[in-house]
This record gives sequence, structure tokens and C-alpha cells, in this order.
Amino acid sequence: MEEIEITFLDVDPYIIAQKLEALGAKKVSDEVFEEWIFQQTNWLPFHGRIRVRADQHKVRVAYKETERAEGEGNTEIEFEVSDKDHAIAFFNKLDIPMIRHQQKRRVHFTYNDTIINIDIWPLIPPFVVIKGPTNDAVEETATQLEFSLKDICELDARHIIRDIYKIDIDTMQEYVF
Repeated sequence: MEEIEITFLDVDPYIIAQKLEALGAKKVSDEVFEEWIFQQTNWLPFHGRIRVRADQHKVRVAYKETERAEGEGNTEIEFEVSDKDHAIAFFNKLDIPMIRHQQKRRVHFTYNDTIINIDIWPLIPPFVVIKGPTNDAVEETATQLEFSLKDICELDARHIIRDIYKIDIDTMQEYVF
């Protein structure tokens, strides 16, 4: 399964939310996620990792790779589990090292066939991630939100935090509010 997504940095979450509401987008949630990231060293060349994510309503496990630019589609396999502690214990038992516990606030909208997330991480400015089934779908939504396609950031969150905002997230075991 591939995921097409584009990102725009340093946004005002209130202005984006107002634009989305004016377009008729549906606000689905506004909550803080807890995430536990697991990674084998042999997954580093293709930026593979497992993520256990808990929000107010459910727990999901995902395996992700980001070896291509975000707008070109990357592997993501995600499914729900009933218990975060059991999921974490499972990966620990498999000797897949947990590299970080992290938090982020996400304001989640749906619009047409796209998902728009306003992500707020510790220590950096908010950014918007637009996900959809095709490049055309995500670019159309971006244009309706008055983003310039020349401002697309092709990095995933880890690289945005590390490479753009110079926070050495790779050495942090806790990245929380």
C-alpha cells in the first residue's frame, strides 16, 4: 500500500482550520497522540520503522518506509490493535528496539477524498500534511487552501524535525510536550 502526501511547513493552524471550514471540510478530531517508534538497524537504508500510536479512541500499529519523496508514495501498512501495552511488549519480545517515545497534537480534517492534518510537535512550528489517493487530489486540496505547490516539503516528520529545525530527534528517547 502506498500513501501520497505533501507537507507545508510553518503554518498558522487557526487560519488553516478556518480555510478548511470555509471549504466545507469535516473536522474529525483534535487530540494529542502518543507514539512509540521501533526500528531495526537493517531498516535504516529505506527508513523503515514500526509505530505504535495511541489516541483517545484507538491504538494502531504501522510499518512505514520513506525511501522516496513523500509526494511519490511510500509503503505504509497500518492496522488496529486492542491494547498499546501488548503491542509494545510484542515488539520488545521480538527484540525490535524502541528508539523513541513521542507526542504530537493533530487536528484532523477530511475534505473530498483527502485527509488534512495540522500537526503540532514539540519545539517546532506547526505544519500541514495533505494525504490522498493521487497527486492530483492532494495538489487540488493544497491549491484550494491557497498553498503554493512550489512550497511543498518532501520530507517526513523525522527529517523535518532533524534536518530543517535542527533538533537531533535521533538521539532523543523522549520527544514530548
